[in-house]
Amino acid sequence: MATPTDSFIATLKQTPPLAAKLQSNIQAIKNDNDEIIKVLTYPQTVSNDLDKLDDTLTTVSDLLDVVEVVPEVGEAAAGLKDSISILSAEVSPARKAADNIESEVKPFRDALSKFDSLLDPLIKATGHISTKSQRFLDRFTAVANCVASLPDGEVKQQSQKYLDGFSTTVEPAISDLNKGLTDANDAFDTLNSALNDLKNALNPVAAIASAAESVLAVLDPLMAPLNALENALETIEIPLPLPYPGMVKLYDIFKDFSFAVDLAMKPIEGLVDDLLNALHISLPSIPGLSDLINLHINIPNLPDLPSISLNLDNLFNVFDLNMGKFTLQCPAPPGTVPVWNP
Repeated sequence: MATPTDSFIATLKQTPPLAAKLQSNIQAIKNDNDEIIKVLTYPQTVSNDLDKLDDTLTTVSDLLDVVEVVPEVGEAAAGLKDSISILSAEVSPARKAADNIESEVKPFRDALSKFDSLLDPLIKATGHISTKSQRFLDRFTAVANCVASLPDGEVKQQSQKYLDGFSTTVEPAISDLNKGLTDANDAFDTLNSALNDLKNALNPVAAIASAAESVLAVLDPLMAPLNALENALETIEIPLPLPYPGMVKLYDIFKDFSFAVDLAMKPIEGLVDDLLNALHISLPSIPGLSDLINLHINIPNLPDLPSISLNLDNLFNVFDLNMGKFTLQCPAPPGTVPVWNP
């Protein structure tokens, strides 16, 4: 039948590995924190990129609506307009989805940035608990083994009484400390798992941002010649022969006065050539937009580090105080008999 001393040693043996595991769990989160925060910026990046792309697609489409009045441009731009229309239908809802994801992620990203500085004291504290509890376990076990090896007699009897009395008194404090360590380990295990799930869910978002930037890069050279021709069509006026009155904008001539198109072309021939050259583009696809729209993420709750730290400090201080009361020596000093006084 197990004695109180045996039970105490079995309980105390759990403390160092529990504390070491907690220290390892916290250290793992600290080591991964920068990478996790980086992944948590992906929604912000893709949100910004899709906002810009959505606006750019709308701008290009609006400009093409104007410049396509020039027959050559209208013919050359037809394929691009169709591509923009298809892509816009995908980008607009994805943009809203990205904005929503970013609104979810941002508060957690900000909290996690501050979380890192709170981990170091807890890493140090758990290391202290592990080391000190292991030292006391080694010391207590050595004394218990020594007592067990003593010859029968009053010294052995009183020494075992001391061990059992100390064990019965102090084991509840060790059990409480172990429970505190277990609860903290459970909280950090849960957080580690949730952060990995969140990281896996958000990792593909980076590729969407990269693809959106590729589309923007393809559209960028188109903007200057598009704007230049649109501005010329809307601002340059030329006189029309009688019976048409006065000066008429180039845009209106291309739209309503087909007999004067040759006259209207002369001021913008170079601009039209520049735009026709720029229109020889093919928009890259953006894989994953539908996945982004359907992406659901779970934002974990961060453990209350100050509360965990305070709880472990209080529990360990009770144990530490009791460790200081353990004065049994084996072998006992000559002429002495140990006495347990709770």
